[in-house]
Amino acid sequence: MRDIYFYTALCTVVLTVLLVIEARSNKQAIFILASWSPLAVSIIIDTVNRYLDFTHIHFYILGIAITMVYQIIRLVRDLKKQYKEAIRYQQMQKELYEAKVSIMVSQIQPHFLYNSLSSIAMLCKLDPDTAQKATINFTKYLRGNMDSLKQTSPVPFERELDHLEKYLYIEKLRFADKLNIVYDIQCKDFELPLLSIQPLVENAVKHGVGMKEEGGTVTIATRETDKTYEVIISDDGVGFDTEAPKNDGRSHVGMENTRRRLRDMCNASVEITSVIGEGTVAKVIIPKEEKCK
Repeated sequence: MRDIYFYTALCTVVLTVLLVIEARSNKQAIFILASWSPLAVSIIIDTVNRYLDFTHIHFYILGIAITMVYQIIRLVRDLKKQYKEAIRYQQMQKELYEAKVSIMVSQIQPHFLYNSLSSIAMLCKLDPDTAQKATINFTKYLRGNMDSLKQTSPVPFERELDHLEKYLYIEKLRFADKLNIVYDIQCKDFELPLLSIQPLVENAVKHGVGMKEEGGTVTIATRETDKTYEVIISDDGVGFDTEAPKNDGRSHVGMENTRRRLRDMCNASVEITSVIGEGTVAKVIIPKEEKCK
């Protein structure tokens, strides 16, 4: 009988040593070790007691009791943590939905509808074929904005690019030769939140080249590095002072929503540089090791 206790204690020591070694590189093993330790100590003390017979107390039972209490406490803490994470997730989903609504509404404001429809109306007499194409692009663009409310996961960049092309086609009708569009797409194999590039392009058109008397060029480019994917929106418009107070009429609310969505869904960041009179560059940096969610 004593041999059984001896081998049990020996196995307990071996398991404890293995857990200690694993705990050096695995945080989860630390919690397992903390839960296992009272039971392991009680088994060893019980084994020694079988040989020396210094007390009639069964330490094994005490070790089980301590382990169970620890597990109950840990379970309660884990449940609280999961509850808080669930609340945070619901809040994030609510903010994401509100951000999508904000972005969608910003693209279908009355003045945008008026300008777009006015341009199409003039084309109906001057160039019916172009007017038909513009109408189709306009309806698909609006449909894309409405569909964004149901989209909760990231989308391929190609889908975002397709939506941007429709938006820029419509804006091109309004600005004509004053708006030039350049695409320099060197990579497409990545994902990002739907309509996350839209506010950057909108700012480049409306607050960049749109404010310049002779107009200008908006360039949409993508790059791939060893660790990131980059989307770069640049214009040679009027530029602005990045240190100035945020009361210049630009869409800062939409920009902050865009930053938050990119950060929360892809751990991505947005870098904006601008020089008055020379233009603005907005760069979205998406880490490769982070899977968008």
